[in-house]
Amino acid sequence: MLMKGATRGYALLALCGAGIGGIGGIAGRLTAQSLRPAVGGLAMTVRMRSEAGPGATDALTGTAVGGEGRLVLNRWQLGVTYLEGTLDPKSGSAAARDIVEGGALLGFRAAGWLTLRTGLQTRAYVLTGGGTQRWVFWTLGARAVRPFVGSAVDGYVELWRAVSADVNAPQPLDHVQGGEVGMVARLSRTPLDLRLAYRIDHAVLGGGARRETVDGLLLGLVLARR
Repeated sequence: MLMKGATRGYALLALCGAGIGGIGGIAGRLTAQSLRPAVGGLAMTVRMRSEAGPGATDALTGTAVGGEGRLVLNRWQLGVTYLEGTLDPKSGSAAARDIVEGGALLGFRAAGWLTLRTGLQTRAYVLTGGGTQRWVFWTLGARAVRPFVGSAVDGYVELWRAVSADVNAPQPLDHVQGGEVGMVARLSRTPLDLRLAYRIDHAVLGGGARRETVDGLLLGLVLARR
């Protein structure tokens, strides 16, 4: 059942990505005021820390790269992200592993500064010795945005919590939550946005027997239709 759940999650992520591509194909038929697409590249320094009791802490670090796509239609937003990279051990006995992350989120702008979001997030660790650990969770969250430096830079804070999750870890998942804080700068006289952010998520498994934190700095360059 776990594998079926994870497969459905990845299939839905792919479907959302295909949906963005399909909608983007008809963007020319709509006005710039109603539909605003964006696409760009991402890079993230990833730190993973897994604690399973005193003296049983593993830490891994690495870099992940990927991309994102976004469509804004009036008050509605649809976005997808994808990152992949390799994590190498920094301390503890953990083995090196590849990491793959993806997400598909649907948002509704409830106010000029507040967007409510829900969707799917996935993560997979592929061990060098074989085997894959998969995380699939549905989230609810909110994103608040405020001008930071005039109209050229916006600051934002985003918080989310999983309302349903499926993880093939030895311990059952209790809860997972996370957030992101950063800024987006609109580069003068270009359709480019530069994003710099700090992202973190924290999971508790087995009634606190295991705690896992993944965080890092995120850099994005996005081509956006104003």
